[in-house]
Amino acid sequence: MKNCELIVAPKADDSWILRLDRNGEEFCRVELSRKRMRIGRSRMTIGGVAGLYTPPDRRMEGHARGLMEASHDFLQRQGCSVALLNAIPDFYQRFGYGVVFPVYRLFVKTDRLLKTCRPLHVRRARKKDEPALVRRYNQCNRYRSGTLVRPADWRFNNLVNYGRPPGSLLLVEDKRQRVAGYALCRTRSDRYFVQELNGHTSAAFESLANAIGTRARRAGFERVHFKLPIDHPFGEFCKRFGSEWEIQHHVDAEGMGRILDLPRFLSALRPELAYRLGKSEWSENACLWFITELDAAGLKIAGNAVRCIRKRKTGSRDIALPQTALLQLALGYRTVSDVANEKDVRIPGLARPLLEVLFPPSPAMMPMVVE
Repeated sequence: MKNCELIVAPKADDSWILRLDRNGEEFCRVELSRKRMRIGRSRMTIGGVAGLYTPPDRRMEGHARGLMEASHDFLQRQGCSVALLNAIPDFYQRFGYGVVFPVYRLFVKTDRLLKTCRPLHVRRARKKDEPALVRRYNQCNRYRSGTLVRPADWRFNNLVNYGRPPGSLLLVEDKRQRVAGYALCRTRSDRYFVQELNGHTSAAFESLANAIGTRARRAGFERVHFKLPIDHPFGEFCKRFGSEWEIQHHVDAEGMGRILDLPRFLSALRPELAYRLGKSEWSENACLWFITELDAAGLKIAGNAVRCIRKRKTGSRDIALPQTALLQLALGYRTVSDVANEKDVRIPGLARPLLEVLFPPSPAMMPMVVE
């Protein structure tokens, strides 16, 4: 960043373009956004990172590293405790990122979807339907880790128009003409793709399955690709027709993240951690002290009450691990036993039972950080 000026250009809805500039020449740029993401019952402010670009004649000069460091400082000042991005292979680990989400794909044959009926009415969504669709999205995902909290004025064209051809936003109505579910579908060159689907009844899922199958057959595709986490209720619904899951765990690619502010991160987790403690009937009082390469902070546990602490207490159980490993635990991507096997991790035996209660494995899917 030597002799370069950092320019911050605000965009709409808590997003920015940051770029390095010298005398009008752009050396590097990146797009940032601020979102609210769920981890179970917790809500966490995250920073989305996208579109990092350095002109070819300015690469290998350190501009990307300088801009990423500036981006992390900027996002932290905006209240973000975590940064997430969809990563190209073998690049972002140098900036402290690790893989924190698997890639889930559900495939169902088109003719199997067409074995369903359509008990409810399905139609193309209209602009006036979108507030009800946003409410349905938030209701269906209110405790689902990795989903974003969409404000009431959020609109689906944020997904439809982001560098992709227009899709079909299908809406299913119950008998009282209320939104029972929806699906955002796209025709791609090699597949019929359902980018997002939510519903709350079997009748809604059946109606959507039939409508999606009809459109996929009309487009000439023999199977449909659904982007869903593995525990999504529509995936359970599709078992009766025959389906195929594909799960990919990438190395330094796809859904990656890093912690920006450790105390803020631990504090944001408290509602979900308290819920997990209560569900497990944990009764022991304890202090956990997390030591990462970024910072150190802790959790004070008293029954199912959780408090973030900034100063180590006498008798604390010290846990040394990379910040990416802690984020992987919080998102349910890895188990405590798996993380403990890493050479740069130190977890005392007395801390493991409590960590396993606080950080159980669970499915979570990378959110659209640029939506």
